[in-house]
Amino acid sequence: MKCRSAFAGWLSALSMITVVCGSAVAYADENRANSEAGKMPQRVEDIVPPGTEPTVLGTGYGFCEGPAADAEGNVYFSDGKNDSIYVYREGKGVELFVNDSTDANGMMFNSKGELLVCEGAARRVVAFDVTTRKKRIVASNYQGTPFNEPNDLTVDLQDGFYFTDPNYHHRGQPSLMKEAVYYVNPQGEVTRVSEVCVRPNGILLDPRNRYLYLADNAAGLIYRYPVVGPGKLGEVEKWIDLGAHPDGMTMDEWGNLYVACGKAGVKVYTENGQYLGTIVVPYASNCVFGGREFRTLFVTSADKFLAIPTQVRGAPPVVCRSHEKSQERP
Repeated sequence: MKCRSAFAGWLSALSMITVVCGSAVAYADENRANSEAGKMPQRVEDIVPPGTEPTVLGTGYGFCEGPAADAEGNVYFSDGKNDSIYVYREGKGVELFVNDSTDANGMMFNSKGELLVCEGAARRVVAFDVTTRKKRIVASNYQGTPFNEPNDLTVDLQDGFYFTDPNYHHRGQPSLMKEAVYYVNPQGEVTRVSEVCVRPNGILLDPRNRYLYLADNAAGLIYRYPVVGPGKLGEVEKWIDLGAHPDGMTMDEWGNLYVACGKAGVKVYTENGQYLGTIVVPYASNCVFGGREFRTLFVTSADKFLAIPTQVRGAPPVVCRSHEKSQERP
């Protein structure tokens, strides 16, 4: 499904899963009505009806991470323990994309259709040409000092990107500087933009680039920064105390934030910070919307890759919005 049909309405307006929160009533029919009527979800049951079962698309991986959707809704995910990246396409299943991406972790597509990848233990962020499968190094140091272990990233509307640089010592590498957050502009210039986290992990921009969400895995917090301009942040807000250890994040068409929290599942919050509930899975390291009309929530779950049908659409990724513009040109 092309981005045009999947997001036309959104852009013009600008084993079993348990759903926790509210009563355990079957909301399926009401959910469909709400979705068709364009109503904002009021509870997690409006997103994933109770009794919804996940599909295990792949299993036997070292540790899955970094799901990223391309303009067609195909989803790439990493297996850093085996230096591999896979791609899932509807009707074709999971296929190996590359097996030479050192400690591959968080990923996202830029507007050019390149797949940006945090290669943690290699201390760098790279960009893959998905056609040739060749990669180039985008960022590898800050003022001459190599990064610790790039973990996750998010691309802005100018094609710059923010990324987190903690150190989980995946390959035993020592920390060379403070765990922090950086911004890389389209020219490749690197700026340190945040040192608020004990251990920065997941990171995400909202579609309009108004806010930058930052997960502190060690402190169990989500911070939120207003974005003043590309690579320029306002005063930080301690936004949510999760009571869990946050990892990767994604967002839906309503601005609801989905936070992967390991064994605590995927916690869902409105853009005002209201808790809608938890989608309980055995483990969640990261998640992203993709597939047909971007209505499927894909979850990386330790050694498994899961797909969960939902009643909402994901917010369009940068590559999809860029694809929309190219389709509109005469």
